[in-house]
Amino acid sequence: MSIRSAALVLAAALFTATGAQAQTQTYLMMPDSTNNRVALFDPTTGALVNEAYFALAGGTPVHAMQVGNEIWVSEQIGDRVSRWSLTGESLGAITGGMDNIRGMGVVGNVVYVTNAGTNNGAPGANAVVMFDTAGTSQGNFLTTGLCNSPFGILPHQGGILISGSSNNQDVHRFTLTGDTLGTFHNTTSISFAEQLDHDLNGDVLVACFTTGGVSRLNKDTGDLIDSIPAPGARGVHQLPNGDVMWTSGAGVFVWDHTANVSNNVYVGGGRYLDFLTIGSTPACGTSDFNGDGDFGTDQDIEAFFACLAGNCCATCWQGGSDFNGDGDFGTDQDIESFFRVLGGGNC
Repeated sequence: MSIRSAALVLAAALFTATGAQAQTQTYLMMPDSTNNRVALFDPTTGALVNEAYFALAGGTPVHAMQVGNEIWVSEQIGDRVSRWSLTGESLGAITGGMDNIRGMGVVGNVVYVTNAGTNNGAPGANAVVMFDTAGTSQGNFLTTGLCNSPFGILPHQGGILISGSSNNQDVHRFTLTGDTLGTFHNTTSISFAEQLDHDLNGDVLVACFTTGGVSRLNKDTGDLIDSIPAPGARGVHQLPNGDVMWTSGAGVFVWDHTANVSNNVYVGGGRYLDFLTIGSTPACGTSDFNGDGDFGTDQDIEAFFACLAGNCCATCWQGGSDFNGDGDFGTDQDIESFFRVLGGGNC
């Protein structure tokens, strides 16, 4: 019997023994900067699900964002990114090199954090600092003169959009490495742009704090399409039915696109909205473990076990021996996950 045949027999046994995978639950989450807690909302209707999912450490939390199997929270005056498990247990924080931080974004293995201060060794009052998903610094880039006092980040068309609060150039385009791609939007119709998000058509929604509305910009040109009233808007997200959730210092609101009226669904210090998915199978590696384009071969199996022994090849799956993506490397669970995927199952 070949290595692969023997492995598939084991994979079938493991898949049968473990049964169905855990059910996925998805929410919209928001850090409440008045009550220092994370609130959860229904991602379909915007209704409040849990007003106090877990307590936060303070520091004026602005953006709670899922990074792999963790929740990262930017603390504006705490000058750090606190890290939490998906169920709210503290995992410490990323500190140093940041001051007056706001919104975040993640593209692949890079987390982008807006920075608007110069203390603590921060790179400047108009900057973005970068980390990998393990929390290791990946450098920074400046946005001075392009996007002053940056507030929000949105992956868009292979690059990123960054909103600014201190200049008329409300939203600017950048490459993933921080090179300018030019102005996305610059009019007096928008002032003090905060969170950015895509609407259902891929156009860009902007929460506008000073002008007090949620504006929709053409996804290609950045031209203003329309706006809805949203006094002191900070965060924004469009629901599947076309209604728009928006937040302010008064809480969370849902704008009914049919009645053209906003209804309050939560009272507190509203900030940015983002997705949280829990109870799901972790992000797995691939059965093309050695990265040669052939899936589930003897060479993939050999490369996986070599990686378990500490000898990961240069082209091997980027997660290495943490095959199930839970943050622990080379465990029995990683081995079981590898064989389940080899056999055509889920992680």
